[in-house]
Amino acid sequence: MLHANINVPDLLKGVNLAVSVSEKKSSLPILSHFMLEAKDDSLIITASDLDTTIRETCPAVVYSPGRLTVPGKAFHSLVRSIKTDTVSLKEGEQMTLEFLAGQLKTTLFGLSADSFPKSNLDADMAFKSFVSKDLIDAIDKVIFSISNRDERFNLSGVYMVIDEIEDVKALRLVTSDGKRLSISTITEDADDFSLTRGVIMSKKGTQELRRLAETVGEIEIGVGYTSITAKTPTSLLEIHLLEGAFPEYRAVVPLANDKRALINRQSFLELLKRIALIAEDDFKIGKFEFSANNLHISLSNQTVGESQEAIPIEYEGETVATGFNVFFFIEALSSVKSEIVSLTFIDGKQSFLLTGPDDPGYFGVILTSTF
Repeated sequence: MLHANINVPDLLKGVNLAVSVSEKKSSLPILSHFMLEAKDDSLIITASDLDTTIRETCPAVVYSPGRLTVPGKAFHSLVRSIKTDTVSLKEGEQMTLEFLAGQLKTTLFGLSADSFPKSNLDADMAFKSFVSKDLIDAIDKVIFSISNRDERFNLSGVYMVIDEIEDVKALRLVTSDGKRLSISTITEDADDFSLTRGVIMSKKGTQELRRLAETVGEIEIGVGYTSITAKTPTSLLEIHLLEGAFPEYRAVVPLANDKRALINRQSFLELLKRIALIAEDDFKIGKFEFSANNLHISLSNQTVGESQEAIPIEYEGETVATGFNVFFFIEALSSVKSEIVSLTFIDGKQSFLLTGPDDPGYFGVILTSTF
């Protein structure tokens, strides 16, 4: 029967990663539980929602090996609340766990360990190491434009694919909700990455991948037939792949645009946030008017009022007026880091392309809207 002592900082790191994966409310109660397994000199914490599974290995003093499940939310809250340096975990009768920390003794009621979902975390696959900050940056530039519409299942995740750029194979992440398209590129050579086809990761799985990457300087990723696995020295994360074919994204990028406006990103973003203060779900389309070295943006909300503002830009073309969802630009501009961004377009009816010199491999395509 499980009996182990563990340092609280190590345990806290493990439960912080696990709690975001476990289901808070589910028709399957086991999905709201953590699996705890003590063996050798480790306590292994596993959480799963069937589509995403994480396993965290924490150093521990193991007096007796064993495994059982405990309510994840309660266990996480307990670990966060205690002030002691160590905690003792001891399995009791009828699938219970005694949680001992200083003068605190809490008994948690578990479920059968045999009912906990199985995973492919131990599957043999080839892994490639990526710099975590590069992966985080790539995810941040695309995750906001994932589709939230249930009927567009193939757009409800992040498309991961190897693309050849100037004779170098690079990893690209692509998302679209049908009204915009976001592409980010990890420019490191991905020739030895085991990704032989484009795959789609769920939004939650991508968020957990980002969360895990934040804990280390480098993260290893491997691709199987039905899932992606990411690993660090103490963690394994499995993300089941979504079915369906992602649209041919390259055909959507408007590379033939012949008009260009150069805009200070921070000034543009701050203007849009001010304009958006009166925006609501039914009134979020702003009028964008590009004229010689000037961009004028206005938005009208029939229930609140009107707002308008202009900023100087670098633009020499004819006057072009069009409409955009202001939040599409706010999200895109918040994700990139170039001081000056470029907007290219043909006219006010076709899509605009957002790029920046300090964001290599990034393309933001935003469709116009009626204002």
